[in-house]
Amino acid sequence: MYKVRRRFITLMEIIIVIALIAIIMSVIVLNYQGSLEKGKAFKTKTAMERVETILNLRVAEDPKSIENIDSSWDKYIIESPLIKNPNDFINDAWGKRFDVEVKDGVIRVSSTNYEDYEKKAGGK
Repeated sequence: MYKVRRRFITLMEIIIVIALIAIIMSVIVLNYQGSLEKGKAFKTKTAMERVETILNLRVAEDPKSIENIDSSWDKYIIESPLIKNPNDFINDAWGKRFDVEVKDGVIRVSSTNYEDYEKKAGGK
């Protein structure tokens, strides 16, 4: 009779498989992390544009409100019927409050985190 020869997985094969899985997972995590940053940047840019629009509409309704819009802009966002969840438009996607300034009659909404993202993305 023939003897059946069993083949077992060696320790070296297991180590190689684990190393390959680790490499694949690290690539996936890096791609996922980049996607999260892109998503945050997109959400922040969209929110900044909507905040500027709402504030400009407010100034169109009441031109005197431009005098104090940079100090109490969040009040106008909370009162606005144009958005469902005003808290999403007070902070950027990273959780930092938007900066609103009025210069020469122009309302500008900015986010330092978004600007940092744009600098990094532009440098790539």
